[in-house]
Amino acid sequence: MPQEPDPAPLSGDSVLERLEAHRSVNVCLVGCKYIMQEALRSFLAGREIAVIHASADEEDLAAFLCDVRLDACDAIILVVTGAPFGTFHRVGEVLSQNGHAVPLVVLADQANRGEVYAALRIGAKAYLTLDADPEQLVMAIDMAKRDKVYLAPDAAELLVNDISHTSERAGEVRLPKTAISKRETEVVQLLCEGLSSKEIARHLHISAKTVENHRYNIYRKCEVDCVAALMRHAIQQGLVSV
Repeated sequence: MPQEPDPAPLSGDSVLERLEAHRSVNVCLVGCKYIMQEALRSFLAGREIAVIHASADEEDLAAFLCDVRLDACDAIILVVTGAPFGTFHRVGEVLSQNGHAVPLVVLADQANRGEVYAALRIGAKAYLTLDADPEQLVMAIDMAKRDKVYLAPDAAELLVNDISHTSERAGEVRLPKTAISKRETEVVQLLCEGLSSKEIARHLHISAKTVENHRYNIYRKCEVDCVAALMRHAIQQGLVSV
């Protein structure tokens, strides 16, 4: 009886394609406590999403990223509570220093303008709140993995309102931009992202007293008396990137 010919060997690309087709999505958790880690791990496992690492903080994330292949992690889920702005900056620096283009999915206590902008500035592909439908998290991870953006409705509404407000003002007579220096512009950006004077000083490698001097001059030039008013003025004047 003639023997059946052996099947043609699969090419390297074909093997990789088959492995990729059956591979679960791999994610890394950052910033959440153990109970939340386990809850997310259990929920995501039922959706073929594997938590391959849970980092307590940004330093742990940096060590993990140094030890893995660039394609081992499909997305990073960053859980932020309390004071998120410093966390956003540190995570952004970790990803930048390690050269990892890993999509970032932010889970936050709430959606407010400063936090949404700060998350987008460090490259977040998705932003949703902790009271979102769990299935929205699955959708956000899937879209981020495919290099698409997902915003929770309340986060999207903030951005739409800002764009609408800018459009309404487009036909108005534009006020001259406030004359502030390049360094003051950097301070404005960081103030609008919620950093304290000490955090700004560390970020810009200057003294806290120098930051306070810049802050006084900025408030005087912009004719504002608080960060919230400064943020509105900065967005309207195009002083910050959002």
